[in-house]
Amino acid sequence: MLPQPHRLSRSADVARVRQQGRTFRHPLCILLVKSAETGVSRFAFIASKRVGKAVVRNRARRLLREAVRLHLGSIQPGWDCVWIARPHLPSASFAEVETAVLQLLTQAKLITDIARTETLD
Repeated sequence: MLPQPHRLSRSADVARVRQQGRTFRHPLCILLVKSAETGVSRFAFIASKRVGKAVVRNRARRLLREAVRLHLGSIQPGWDCVWIARPHLPSASFAEVETAVLQLLTQAKLITDIARTETLD
């Protein structure tokens, strides 16, 4: 779970990012970013019914949330980010999801230092 200051919980904030933010795409997920006035970066995670039933959608959000949480220290502060899961994300391994998250953060120029974590296989 992300710490409270890093959660983008108001629907108005999510709608603002979706309407005015820049979009970066990957086969597993989509990242929308918009600069914010806050001193920390905040994140929201979305999985529509196209991704699957409730259990599958929850798994997709958990995978994205954990990949972002592991790299919170290297993400630049002051951005609102919305992560949207695509239908193939729940069947991907955590390493694939983490790679997708890092690629999108790098494309958006939001990551300062790519320090890959070790995953247990």
